[in-house]
Amino acid sequence: MSCAAFNLRGFQRDSSVDRHAFAQWVVPVQGELAFELEGRGARLDLYQGAFVAPSVGHAQCALEADRFLIVDCPAGLLDDDTLQRLDRQPVLALPAQVRAMAQRVGAHRPAQIEASVVARELPALLAAFSLAGSATRLQAVCARIEQEPGQPWPVERIAMAVGVSGSRVHALFRQAFGMSPLAWLSACRLRWARGHLASGDLPIASIALHAGYSEQSALTRALRREWGMTPADYRRRYRQ
Repeated sequence: MSCAAFNLRGFQRDSSVDRHAFAQWVVPVQGELAFELEGRGARLDLYQGAFVAPSVGHAQCALEADRFLIVDCPAGLLDDDTLQRLDRQPVLALPAQVRAMAQRVGAHRPAQIEASVVARELPALLAAFSLAGSATRLQAVCARIEQEPGQPWPVERIAMAVGVSGSRVHALFRQAFGMSPLAWLSACRLRWARGHLASGDLPIASIALHAGYSEQSALTRALRREWGMTPADYRRRYRQ
């Protein structure tokens, strides 16, 4: 492909493995997506997206009402260091400006977004994931939290992983994501719990404890507050 393209897309509950010669970002606009890259699973939502490097196999699963911004991008628009870094760590904590951009683009009716919108929005997306992007230095610790959300993650530990003070890590998270480190941790824990409710058979109480909640009722409150349903309701939604 010779130029970038933005598309708004929905996915089915099942899909075959896809590969393409261009790079691609997947940014949720509404709902969430079970995503797999070369056998590595991830759950994407409004706070977490993915980058698909050229020729990398990927598949996805979503409910009918969920929508996603798909950015197809010629690999030549990315420098080699950025392309390699994103390929190594393809699951991405979404910076606040990228989330806002996805919502702006998501307000468009046509699935194929006009070239003028792409020209206006693409530079900010590329800048957000460049070496100078506000969230770039936080991506590694966000990935660690995503992999082990149930572990203790006090602000001091997060700050140590980034290599800054506690007050500085607060400022960095606010600048990059528009939220505190502990708010980001809460989002990770709830995302991990939703993934296991949707695709696993663990008892709800066990999922809550493994996700880092003190008890099942804490998970219930969090899920009801953010998604308007109980864990049992959420599980039934994906088993229908």
